[in-house]
Amino acid sequence: MDLEFDPKEILLVFGANIRKARKMQGLSISELATSIGYDRGCLSSLEYGEQNIEYITALNLARKLNAPFPALFSRNYLNNLANENISFSGNFTEDDFLLIFIENFQRALKSKRLKQIEIYGATDVQTAVISRIINRKTFNPTIKTLYAMAYTADVEMYSLFLRSTIQEEI
Repeated sequence: MDLEFDPKEILLVFGANIRKARKMQGLSISELATSIGYDRGCLSSLEYGEQNIEYITALNLARKLNAPFPALFSRNYLNNLANENISFSGNFTEDDFLLIFIENFQRALKSKRLKQIEIYGATDVQTAVISRIINRKTFNPTIKTLYAMAYTADVEMYSLFLRSTIQEEI
């Protein structure tokens, strides 16, 4: 955690990746918004990092854009597409990404000897919110909240959505 927590950072990354993937699919903002039942204005704000979004909406966007879900949270996804050197190859694959995130997050906390309470101190996210996510009592957290968890564990958010790669990073 070298830098101060800034939740807008992940929203900018995610939004830019959504915009790029949407344009690659040849979809307008209106077409994409309608196809997932989302407001056009909110989608526009999302693409510019001005709109927080819930996990399920992010998943629906990845599904509709046929983009690998974890890649949409990577700073390198956009750069690799621009260079036509895609390290996040493949299409959208159905998975329980929230469960994967939780399991990887718990591994990261354990390996770094961090406690859940430390998330609140670094990010102002209430410990009860984190507890509900970890205990699978909340199934649709916001991207900002998940980013706060990743930030506190000092792990890139996209890697928390990947199966079995978190062990290598920690």
